[in-house]
Amino acid sequence: MTYPDEQISLGDVEPIGASAAAKADQPPRGRRQLVALGVTASVLAGALVVSSLSRPEPAYQQGSPYQQGPVAGSRSAAAVGSESSSRRDVLARAALQRQQQALRAGARRGYVRSWDSKLAASRRRAATLYANLQALHATVRSTRYVATAVGGLPLQQQSRLGGDTWTAEVQLSWRLRGFDSSDALATLRYTFVQRGDDAYVVDIAAAPGARRPVWLLGPLVVRRDARTLVAATTPGDADRIDRRLHQAVVDVGSVVSDWRGGLVAYVPAGTEQLEAVLAATPGGYSHVAAVTTSVDGSHQVDAPVAIVINPAVLAGLSPVGAHVVITHESTHVATEAAAIDVPLWLAEGFADYVGVGSVEVPLSVSAGALVRDVRRNGLPDALPSDADFDTARGDTEVYYEQAWLAARLIAREHGEARLLAFYERVVANPDRVAPALRICLHTTRSALTAEWRTYLRAVVGAA
Repeated sequence: MTYPDEQISLGDVEPIGASAAAKADQPPRGRRQLVALGVTASVLAGALVVSSLSRPEPAYQQGSPYQQGPVAGSRSAAAVGSESSSRRDVLARAALQRQQQALRAGARRGYVRSWDSKLAASRRRAATLYANLQALHATVRSTRYVATAVGGLPLQQQSRLGGDTWTAEVQLSWRLRGFDSSDALATLRYTFVQRGDDAYVVDIAAAPGARRPVWLLGPLVVRRDARTLVAATTPGDADRIDRRLHQAVVDVGSVVSDWRGGLVAYVPAGTEQLEAVLAATPGGYSHVAAVTTSVDGSHQVDAPVAIVINPAVLAGLSPVGAHVVITHESTHVATEAAAIDVPLWLAEGFADYVGVGSVEVPLSVSAGALVRDVRRNGLPDALPSDADFDTARGDTEVYYEQAWLAARLIAREHGEARLLAFYERVVANPDRVAPALRICLHTTRSALTAEWRTYLRAVVGAA
């Protein structure tokens, strides 16, 4: 695991499980992807993805690098079941217990002492992680030693560390005090070394294919108050996003008036860290300004949620565009869109209704992609489908604007209160859109679609 300022050198440590490249070639697993915002290239320059990926589960099949017991005929599995492995497990669990006790007591010295003192890089890493957890007000609720990696580290690396060294999978649950009502689960790869009668931590990294917790990104700059928290890698990024979150609280609250929750944003240092936090395919977020997602990929409604910022892309947007992006993503947080299967035309349309509605942008600009598309291809026959928001298509901006204008039409014809009531009813029952249309708007999908097409024609004519 590489930090911006240092790397613990163990030589060419062989990867545990599938390589990062192999994992990257696999598509994200999950019930769906949400795509967020397509105000117009001239305002925002790029689509945004809200990705809700399923939480990775540890694999305990033959051939897995992590085994809980011996597999017949397997030389490596026999080694795992040996007395040496049992001793390692006992020592590692004791080291984890010392770490957790130190964190609960707020004892920095005790936490640092649970790390290997012979490696300066390990000592620095320990100090950084402790400082990050304290600044975030993060509570480590539990650590569970799952299994020792088959084979551990090569002898060459063990020799460099000067002791019996091994890697293991550890599952750690944590939450941010004041923001999270449930735990996030991190699946981590620990490296341990035995010194005398005790084991010490040498390194902590995300397990292959798992999301990297924000506190493993390197030294963090944290800004927090009662309703906003920003974890960034530079003071400038922390201050900029902090200001935007504060404004987003106001803008989202002006529409979703009963929302009393908070906003959490991560600002990784670059593409590698962004992809590590999301366990994403390399390059998949290169044009993405922000992502709203559950912290660990869970689909639980109360799962901790964060807005993950791509600072390079966001910096390329106009101030208006950046404002709309953050407000849009904050709307997803306030309405729990990262975990609930609301039809995307409604989820994205409503988020754009709040985001675009918070700024003064001419309709000819905010609907520019749609105007060009209708003039070229004619009016769409139906509201956008979920598949239309797949970023692989390359033309998602048009569908964002279609969805936004659907929400805008509902507010214009029925009032903002009825739009919100319709949206909240669908959030509560995502599979019952038709009854929500009838109860809240006294209409049907076909009637709404016809009205929407007429509205689009008027928008194009006025542009």
